[in-house]
Amino acid sequence: MGEIWLIIKREYWTRVRKKTFIIMSFLGPILIVGFIGLTAYLSKGNKNNYEILVFDEGKMFDGVLRNSEKYNLKWSPDDKNYEEAQELFKKDDNLDLLLYLPSNLIKTNSMTAKCLYKTIPSSSAQKHLTSIINEAIELYRVNKNNIKIETYRAIKTRVNLDIIDVENQENKNIQRKGIIGFIFAFFIYFFILMYSVQVMKGVIEEKTSRIIEIIISSVSSFKLMIAKIIGVGLVGFTQFFIWISVISITSIVILNSVIPDIYSSSIQSQGPLTVNSGESAQIIEFLFYQIHWPSMFIFFGIYFIGGYLLYAGMMAAIGAAVDEETDTQQFLVPLTIPMIFALSMISSVIDDPSSTLSFWLSEIPFTSPVIMLVRIAMGIGPSSVEIWEIILSISLLFLTFIFTTWLSSRIYAKGILSFGKKASYKDLLKWMKS
Repeated sequence: MGEIWLIIKREYWTRVRKKTFIIMSFLGPILIVGFIGLTAYLSKGNKNNYEILVFDEGKMFDGVLRNSEKYNLKWSPDDKNYEEAQELFKKDDNLDLLLYLPSNLIKTNSMTAKCLYKTIPSSSAQKHLTSIINEAIELYRVNKNNIKIETYRAIKTRVNLDIIDVENQENKNIQRKGIIGFIFAFFIYFFILMYSVQVMKGVIEEKTSRIIEIIISSVSSFKLMIAKIIGVGLVGFTQFFIWISVISITSIVILNSVIPDIYSSSIQSQGPLTVNSGESAQIIEFLFYQIHWPSMFIFFGIYFIGGYLLYAGMMAAIGAAVDEETDTQQFLVPLTIPMIFALSMISSVIDDPSSTLSFWLSEIPFTSPVIMLVRIAMGIGPSSVEIWEIILSISLLFLTFIFTTWLSSRIYAKGILSFGKKASYKDLLKWMKS
């Protein structure tokens, strides 16, 4: 046990003291959060106000088309035709858009209005113009049919639809939660692959430098492999906790400086924000009240440990079987395909988290670290994932790790002292049987 502990300490400290580890541990999460913050800042910096010239061919929408400070409507002179209005629009640098409303727009539901631009308007501006045009047409028809405006407003409603689990009515909008699951799934894929590959590279370095011959004389190959896997895994956990801490701190700073109105509304709120509080309030309510963050981080840790141990053992065997890093490609592809396949299937899982496909992908150990996190994010219950499914998935993951580590140790024991011959799948099979 003492030898294993010494190797673990060596693997851990030699890696965490590297400049690249220190830089990426702090710079990586800052870059991620900074990129998100910069995107939010630049989005806020987009054009906020539009000067819009309206050419109403039928002279029916003046006073009906809703005006606002952000989308300021200016009506084309009555003595101008459409071609002249376009020339006026081109010459006036203060005008951003030209809105053309044809005379027969209200006579048919299939008629199209036109919006001419100098610089393409944002999607929100396009949605706003579509909304006020439809609203103006409705108001015109209300007046034409002698319907009281109060009656029209009482009838016209906007409904928000929450998709709610009948067994757990606090669990709603599970497809939206799947997006959070996708983010966690991507990070677990990234961490598992990055650190298991580090195990492989470490084995190759020791083998090519012939240091391994000295180490093997003092400790068994199995103990060496296990110690190397644990040591690098602890490095991964250290970096993970640093990332979480840095992301949390920088996120709070950005929330306070870039979008303080959203952050303050979430802090000052005494309860869940309603859907009528606006789009920002809906996002805050979703992130703060509908995602169970403690369970996400707990299961992330569990599946990272299981997934890392599973793949790191096989990566160590690959490192022992080859003499150069370039020889690893033939063995790496079959190992990485299951995880890549799992990432590609996330959209299908989000669409139907309780399907047979979702169940098996979350139980098969080679794909479960990715898929199960998505299902857990979508909520625990009949509509997404049951407790017994999680227990079974974790059990299969760790049992498979034990089995693959046993097989990998047999390859490792033979391959670590094999030099000068490029290993093949036939060699690996022979080493496993020996």
